[in-house]
Amino acid sequence: MTSNAGEGRGLARSLVLVLGIAVLLGLAGALVGMRAFAAQAPPEELSNDELLSRVARATGDPPAFSASITVEQSVLPAQLLEASGQEGGPPALSGPLSARVWYGGPTQLRAELQGENGDRIFVRNGSRVWIYDGAENTVRTGEGVPEQETPDEEPVTPTEVNRLLDELAPTSELSQQEPVEVAGRQAYVLVLSPRDEGATLVDRAQMLVDSETYLPLRFAVYADERPDPVFSYQVSGLDVGPVPADLFDFQTPPGAEVLPLEQGAEPREQERPEGAEPTQVETVAEAQRLVDFRIRELPDPPGDRELTGVYLKNGDGVVLTYGSGWGTVVFAQGQGDGDAAMPPEAGDAEANGLQQLPTVDLGGGVEAQEISTPIGSGLSWSADGVGYVLAGSVPASELEQAARGLR
Repeated sequence: MTSNAGEGRGLARSLVLVLGIAVLLGLAGALVGMRAFAAQAPPEELSNDELLSRVARATGDPPAFSASITVEQSVLPAQLLEASGQEGGPPALSGPLSARVWYGGPTQLRAELQGENGDRIFVRNGSRVWIYDGAENTVRTGEGVPEQETPDEEPVTPTEVNRLLDELAPTSELSQQEPVEVAGRQAYVLVLSPRDEGATLVDRAQMLVDSETYLPLRFAVYADERPDPVFSYQVSGLDVGPVPADLFDFQTPPGAEVLPLEQGAEPREQERPEGAEPTQVETVAEAQRLVDFRIRELPDPPGDRELTGVYLKNGDGVVLTYGSGWGTVVFAQGQGDGDAAMPPEAGDAEANGLQQLPTVDLGGGVEAQEISTPIGSGLSWSADGVGYVLAGSVPASELEQAARGLR
């Protein structure tokens, strides 16, 4: 379980860093985040900082509950999601994805994801884990996550919340709208929007917060000139109270093949390798002295953005940032093919479905794979033994023009 302070920071970051595709894979976080709900009075009036403080503190020790969650997205193309699906993982989120969740405590969880080709079920009871794939009629089981005491964590303080709001203030506007009813609950409406609307394709991010438990009932991201969200999750069918113990004792379906649980197959929080966090340096010249390849700067950045940051990544890569806030454009580069500029957890291009993406001609015999979404775009290519990734919340045509300026 993460610290309350971490949850508070995560709330602010998740609203701003909407291009973090981890938001799409954050279904597991949403499952655990849906806590118990009880009858409630009309919501009291709260300031932004007080509401965020209560949201941050609401991830303590939740009571048992069951709920349904629906996730929808139109950000990533279906072919990329299908190609990047991992064996035994959740179904590709190319259409609405529904899940039923039962939570009995920190070491008791059952999640059932309905899919066209068969349901997938994850059950944890203590340290025992079961993962059922209905399409293949297989069950993987074994000792997964070890039982351990969760250390006491200090609650998020008003000072920390104020600091987060101060960090958001230059580029973002956080506001509250009139409370609404969702899933039979009164909810606060928090909206985060960019101050410079012309610098990003994102229109706003919206979160509905339960007015009694201060936990999210709905989260949605909206793109410019699109009335419907491009990503959303919503909770329904909430039921608070003890969950029958037999739900956490998985019964193998008739005829199912039982296999050992592979190490690392059980869902867990991903650990970043040591040195994975970029380290900022003062200038490109300083970074150049520390790497063995020629660092390229964009001669024609999108929207005439200025160079705002230089970072060393994993000791052999460089990340340049242009612009700030929602409109930041990131230019990563490293020795090797296009994957060299990507995070190490991303894996090789084929395994992540990048080969399914369309290609564009950058000139000079160089082709880039391109992803274009309602809230941002990205290019990945290799040239002269160096891999490059260029991404930002801008139209793909602007990134193409910037990349061609390197030739």
